[in-house]
Amino acid sequence: MIKFFRHIRKSMIKENRTSKYLLYAIGEIILVVIGIIIALQINTWNENRKQGVEEKAILASLYENLIFAKQQSEALITEEKELKTLLIQILGVDYKNDDKGTVTDSIFKIAVWDLQTNKPTFNIYSNLKNTNKLSLIKNNNINQKFTDLEFQLNKLDDILTDRLSVHQIRIDNILEKDINFIPLVQSNVPEINIDSESKNDYSDVLKVKRVRNLLGMKLTFTQDVIDRRENLDKEIQELILLIKLELSNL
Repeated sequence: MIKFFRHIRKSMIKENRTSKYLLYAIGEIILVVIGIIIALQINTWNENRKQGVEEKAILASLYENLIFAKQQSEALITEEKELKTLLIQILGVDYKNDDKGTVTDSIFKIAVWDLQTNKPTFNIYSNLKNTNKLSLIKNNNINQKFTDLEFQLNKLDDILTDRLSVHQIRIDNILEKDINFIPLVQSNVPEINIDSESKNDYSDVLKVKRVRNLLGMKLTFTQDVIDRRENLDKEIQELILLIKLELSNL
């Protein structure tokens, strides 16, 4: 093809057909430009197609990660609510039920000892963020929602850290100073013999103002944690719905 155009060009020059040669040269330039434009468009289309495929794969991975994180979130909220119920029970401050019930070693241990510090995991999101792959997501609403999710996750982390700090410094002292801890060990080490150990009278222990106040602090922290876990859970759910819709549109 190149030889053919070169032959036409030489023929026109030999025949001294300057005006026609100029027109031909312009036409040849236009054809070259059109060819370049078409090639660029094809290249752009291919790049967009590749990015579209990668974006869909990224969204699918994030969707699976969020589904798993939602399951974790719901389980953690359930645990927090169970702890809240137990603290209300042993403090005898349930306005729906005046019956304080019997506080056993195992119940007291769970209420005072247990503390959940886990958070839902977002490994896929973290990896994509570190590798700068999140920029492939074109939906601004999804990107904004991930920013909101990080904000709620940081707020949850703050309250979990505060609760753990107070627990380690103050609340754990109840198990050290106010009761005989050995009978409580049996729930974890059932083979020990506690017949000779002094039994705990939790009705008296729970009348001590310092003990009640510390458990009241734990109850307050636990409610704050529940609130922030639920806020995070809401962000996770909204992201799941957004990504599901985006995947259906791609």
